[in-house]
Amino acid sequence: MFVERPGGKLFYDVVDHTPGWLADPETIVFLHGVGAGHELWVGWLPALIDRYRLLLIDTRGCGQSAGIADYAAWTLDGLSDDVLAVADHAGIGEFHIVGESAGGTAVLNLLTRGIDRIRTATTLSTAHRGGQIERVRKWRADVEANGVPWWSDQMMEHRFHPGALTPAQAAFFKARQDASTAEALLRKGEILLETDQTGKLSSIRCPLLMMLPDRSPFVTPDIGVEILGAVPSSELCIIPYSKHGIFYSHAAFASAQLRNFLARHSA
Repeated sequence: MFVERPGGKLFYDVVDHTPGWLADPETIVFLHGVGAGHELWVGWLPALIDRYRLLLIDTRGCGQSAGIADYAAWTLDGLSDDVLAVADHAGIGEFHIVGESAGGTAVLNLLTRGIDRIRTATTLSTAHRGGQIERVRKWRADVEANGVPWWSDQMMEHRFHPGALTPAQAAFFKARQDASTAEALLRKGEILLETDQTGKLSSIRCPLLMMLPDRSPFVTPDIGVEILGAVPSSELCIIPYSKHGIFYSHAAFASAQLRNFLARHSA
């Protein structure tokens, strides 16, 4: 499905296999980060589809939302507002939300703005401030000099340990990254570098689950500890021997953690 947004159309998919006797299933919205796509959440479905309606978004500049190309006008608020526009278009009032990497930063932005439609939030490999992510500062020069496929090769090393994925899983993920529009991924990286939500974290009242890898070259565990100390109703899970792409490489584990988290915070 598509929803009109400034600059073009935003794509989202609704997966609803909940049983007929579940009259009003709760909805979980999924928001991916840089160089990804909505179909990469597939490993989360087995743990969730019997109880929850899932709404999967291609964030602007990615997948079927690639037509939104007014890159200079993109802001963190705009990326976050895309979520609300999709929920409105899908007829969903309150929802749970899951965001990974830049998608998780957009989720934190929604929470610090006091959006009361969000029941719970879950972030993976997410930072609330981007100034310390030095590797992202090199992206523009690297992509302009070497191209997106070269950047994608480097990102595969940053996202996954050798052996973390089957060859087929790795090829599927890399194909999505290789298809990234250069300016879209660069602008999202720049938005991350511009972001600092430190002073706003204490305003978050929504239950928050953070999952972080122990060996991401972008987001270190101390980021999670910092958020944990500032957000009253927050939990932190560090995944051992993992890199930045835990939403994909550790989908089964992470979705089980989400299922338990939602059960503990059920309406």
